[in-house]
Formats: sequence, C-alpha cells, structure tokens
Amino acid sequence: MPLLEKLRQNTCLGIFSKTTDSSMVEAAGFGGLDFIILDLEHGPISTETLVHHIRAARLTPMAPIVRVKGVDPHAIGAVLDSGAEGVQVPNINTPEQAEAAVKAARFYPSGCRGVCRFVRAAAYGSQKKQDYFQGANEKLVILQVEGMAGVRNLDAILDVPGFDVLFVGPYDLSQSVGKPGEVDSPAVLSLMAEIAAKARNKGILLGAFCDTQNNAELLKKQGFTYIAYSVDMNIYLEACRAVKQLLDT
Repeated sequence: MPLLEKLRQNTCLGIFSKTTDSSMVEAAGFGGLDFIILDLEHGPISTETLVHHIRAARLTPMAPIVRVKGVDPHAIGAVLDSGAEGVQVPNINTPEQAEAAVKAARFYPSGCRGVCRFVRAAAYGSQKKQDYFQGANEKLVILQVEGMAGVRNLDAILDVPGFDVLFVGPYDLSQSVGKPGEVDSPAVLSLMAEIAAKARNKGILLGAFCDTQNNAELLKKQGFTYIAYSVDMNIYLEACRAVKQLLDT
C-alpha cells in the first residue's frame, strides 16, 4: 500500500537517517518501519549514496522520503528523479515558499518540475510516458513549518493546494521561541497543539519528529500520523550502550 494511503488510515512510524551505509537503510526496512527520511539537510549523504539508499529501501516495504536543504527546484526534482517516494522541504515560512515547493515537485498541470524520463524513477526510460508522469504527480510532498514566521503564516500556508503532509519540527520551534532543545516546554507544546488543530480543521495530514516514547504517544493522540522517531545513528548508539550495560550491572 502506498505510504499516502497508509497515512490516511493509520499512524505510520519512521526514522530520520544520516548514515552513509545503505545496509542500515535496508535493515530499517526489514525491521518493519513504514518510512525513512534520508536527510540531505543535516546529513552527509552524497547524490550517489542517496541513490543507493533509495534502492536499498525499495527492496523492503519501507518508503524512502528525502529531506532536501530548502526550496530548491533543482534539488527537489533531482531526488524525485532518483526514485524517492516523496520529498520533504524544511523551513517553510510563507505561502509563496509552499507554492514554490509544490510546483517544483509536480509536473504540469500541477507544477513545473523539470522533465527527464531517462531517470531511475522512470526505469531509465523504459516506463510508459503517461504512466510515469501520472505516477510522479502522486509522490508525497511534505512541508515543514518550524519557526515563528511559518506559524504566523500558517493559515495561508495550509491553503496552498498540492501538498500532502504538514510536518512540525519541535527542535526548531524550541529555537524560535528562545528555548533551544526544550521540546517539552509549555511554549513549544502549546505551539504544536495550535498547529495541529489548524491543520486538522483543514483536513491536512500531520507529521512531526520526536525522540521519546511519551512524545510519540502524545503526537498520536493529537492526530499526527507521520511520526519520525529519532535518528538511525543515535538509535544505534543507544543500542550499543544497552549492550555494554549487560555486563556493567
């Protein structure tokens, strides 16, 4: 089942990925995750490594999503050309930025994405043109609102047609309210609840990051269905700590 359909029916769980090892991506998929966010904004992934990561994810039921660095039409088109199931665009502060991100991810009539059908997403030209262009316009577009400017413009951003998920970044929100890292502060939690209520009222799917079980459960209760839990490298680190403690106790 495509990830978008799953999100409409159930809560889906994934992780952010900063690894350069495609085997870790593949293992995450076999571990049963619904999606993985391959991070180009804060991660060290090259274009070549990204393609291998996407291919590794596609060997499993897990959907590969790519977070780009910002509203860059060339970068957005390139990750979709590589075969990603969707693109996640950070730091959306205005409806104009939201509209630009959507147009960069869609072909006509929904957008103005650059056209090349000799790419991995189109099976290097072997897929029928009509099937490719239709399917490409169904890939997920996820917009991140994570600062006060975006919160102030939230109503207008939510009215932009063509995106699928509104993603809230609690750590960046904490920075924007002057409490960096304090994601459980009342100011941040209040903003998260306000954003969630407005998105739900307009029928927009919600996503967010968390790194504790309590916060994951809170997000689920608030109607977030696209939940990214922690980062692969930190999950591995904590697992190693747990192993080390087996003989330290």
